[in-house]
Amino acid sequence: MVDPDGGPAGLYYEDDDDDAPEAPASRVPLKRIAIITGSVAAAALLVSGIFYGPTVFRVLGQSDTEIKSPEKVGAFTLDKSDGAQQTSEYIRDAIASKVSLDDSVGLIYRDGTKDAILVAGTARIWKPEDTLKTAFDMLTDDKGGVRDTRDVDAGPLGGTVRCGTTKVDDSDLTVCGWADNGSLGVALFSNSPVADSAKSLLELRTAVEHRG
Repeated sequence: MVDPDGGPAGLYYEDDDDDAPEAPASRVPLKRIAIITGSVAAAALLVSGIFYGPTVFRVLGQSDTEIKSPEKVGAFTLDKSDGAQQTSEYIRDAIASKVSLDDSVGLIYRDGTKDAILVAGTARIWKPEDTLKTAFDMLTDDKGGVRDTRDVDAGPLGGTVRCGTTKVDDSDLTVCGWADNGSLGVALFSNSPVADSAKSLLELRTAVEHRG
């Protein structure tokens, strides 16, 4: 048999559309998903920057904080005796066991009528309020720990500053402390009410904490 178009029979045939592979009904929109995913990631990064950006900025800005040990701070004089150093270092070690400090000091200042045991150190602190609470918790005992805590004036250095009272050997001591994104300090004052201790802490902090 000869093909009507001139070729051998059986060598030519018409395409059968029914036998052709069907195209997928739909394709996964990879490009669109990529765009959406990228947009979500960018939005999440933006939100994170809004909430955490200021904290990161403060932490980095205060990362060069230094702690010094001046011999005189107003009416206070640094006690360099062995007993004073042992007492202040004992408290420093207790606080440092819970709060990781890079460089720290334990100091005792006296002004004739009252004493101040000061522990101060540097660190990158992300949550100053929590860190100060942890430091206060290290001063707790079976008689109630630090009680009646309240926020007080932080002065030009900012951060969180609080004062309260604690009982040691049946005597009440005032406890004041500060925490910012670059340092922590806790002081125990004898024979000093909270209002006066808050002012003394501000004076001591200004003399001890230095930012580059």
